[in-house]
Amino acid sequence: MMDKKYRPPLAICIAGLLAAACASPEQAQRQIEEVDSEAALNRTKSEWSTPFWERGRPSADERPQEIFSSAVQAAPATGKLRTNLAIVGASDALYRELDNTAADYGYRLIPLWELQDALANTPTCDNATSAACVEALAAYPGARLVVTVENGSEVTIADAASGARWNSKELTFGKLGEELLELISQRADIAPWAMKAFRADDGLLYLSAGRANGLELGDELAIHEPGTLVRTPNGQPIIWSAGKRIGTVRIVGLFGSDLASLIPIEGQSPTPEHDLILVED
Repeated sequence: MMDKKYRPPLAICIAGLLAAACASPEQAQRQIEEVDSEAALNRTKSEWSTPFWERGRPSADERPQEIFSSAVQAAPATGKLRTNLAIVGASDALYRELDNTAADYGYRLIPLWELQDALANTPTCDNATSAACVEALAAYPGARLVVTVENGSEVTIADAASGARWNSKELTFGKLGEELLELISQRADIAPWAMKAFRADDGLLYLSAGRANGLELGDELAIHEPGTLVRTPNGQPIIWSAGKRIGTVRIVGLFGSDLASLIPIEGQSPTPEHDLILVED
């Protein structure tokens, strides 16, 4: 049953108009405007410039920071590709720090569950930085760089694109994540953004990269033969050159944030030994 004290907006309006009739013209007009206002009806003024699905949603600064959020990271700006990193052996605190800042350096961390599943099911990955393991992880889950952390701060980095492997290095700064990402950036500069394709049991070609890396439908990647790694006299890798271009593939499907399907459109079909490099417009 309706509360007798409740007075619907229409009743309020009629009462206001009757009161206005007994007042001066100026007072009447003022009373009518007050009764007809949004405030008198206890309503919030409509914000037509904001879509209804965004109203009341916290701003980016107000939203809680995601933990282990690499699987749902937004795609980078057009023209910039994020490189996949496999981080093995890092503490939870270091992984969180890396995951929260990797995108600022142009990287995307492969989700831990995905990486751990790949390591557990790859016989050659007893040593994650061995050439055989790095090659396997390059195809799935798509690691360009495999980073192993031991004893909390001792780091070894291997590059699937160039085939380079650097000696272990001890991190010494207070902010281990920042120091590690700086080191990774130095190592990654040896080669351009490059990936390995794999053929699944449905017979189709796939790439372990997608929207989270900045790829789009219709993007084309050049297929290159294995490249050449140049070393210093003491054996340190310094530069890598891609091999001969032998074909082209096109992205025809995107699944989730980190998987794309490919079709060859020119030349040879890629194998896991070939490097795929984005064709620039």
